Amino acid sequence: MRRPAPQSLAEIRHPGPKAADRRPFVPCAAEAVSFKIASDRPLLEALGHWAEAESIDSAILNLGGVALAPFDYVMPDRAVDDRHAAWYSDTRSCEKARLEEAVAVLGWRDGGWFAHIHAFWHEGGQKRLGHLLPDTLTLASTSTLTGYGLKGARFEAAFDPETEFTLFRVKETGSRQSELPRNALITTLAPFEDLHHSVESLAATLGTPAYEILGLGSFAGAAFLDTPPMTGLISEILLGPGAGSPKGRGLSIPVRCVDLDGNHHQGTVVAGQAPTLVTCELLIRAEDPSP
Repeated sequence: MRRPAPQSLAEIRHPGPKAADRRPFVPCAAEAVSFKIASDRPLLEALGHWAEAESIDSAILNLGGVALAPFDYVMPDRAVDDRHAAWYSDTRSCEKARLEEAVAVLGWRDGGWFAHIHAFWHEGGQKRLGHLLPDTLTLASTSTLTGYGLKGARFEAAFDPETEFTLFRVKETGSRQSELPRNALITTLAPFEDLHHSVESLAATLGTPAYEILGLGSFAGAAFLDTPPMTGLISEILLGPGAGSPKGRGLSIPVRCVDLDGNHHQGTVVAGQAPTLVTCELLIRAEDPSP
């Protein structure tokens, strides 16, 4: 039996004590990567082998254009108990799909590689946006993946007392960090932290007005500059192409979202009106200087 959906931010209550650090971050080196994965290979296994071969601690990858064999996914939904603020839908299956936009956060969980993936695709003429279950993913054709490999920091799953979910947290990975240029940072936002304000504040630590952002997460509703607001307060999101402050022209964060009723939203978030529901996992990377 699922609880009724919250109708206001005041009705969203996470069960545990609030984390003291609402925007934890770790500086790191982010290097552009591009590599191929063969068809009929489990995606998570392939990503793990690639990361180890390249001495990558973590990664944020673009899976747009990747064709998948049958896979499973879940959608945002109401809580199934009296503690959590939200939950996932029952598991759904897709026969096959070519992902149109997708972000994968590659990190560590229970002693092995793990990936948190949000993706947008069409299935039977219908829009889909969901949280892909990484252990079910196999490539239907050879694909080239791009993104950033991280050194000096990684995403590592741990129990979060505030939300009582196991979530990716950010962690330093040892002495290599001091030997590499820190051109980026990774962060995980706490509940109710505004995405736009958080990115502005964190990006200032990079010492440049020009930067890009990659990532995914969840919103408790949102307002957009160019489209109607998302009034549903349980959702999942992925950041769209061009998110950041290109050439220092000011921060713009385009996103795709789906709420618990399956309504799709796409737009550029309004500063101060995009609160995090559970967390947002982000890479903020200083833009390469012009030649």
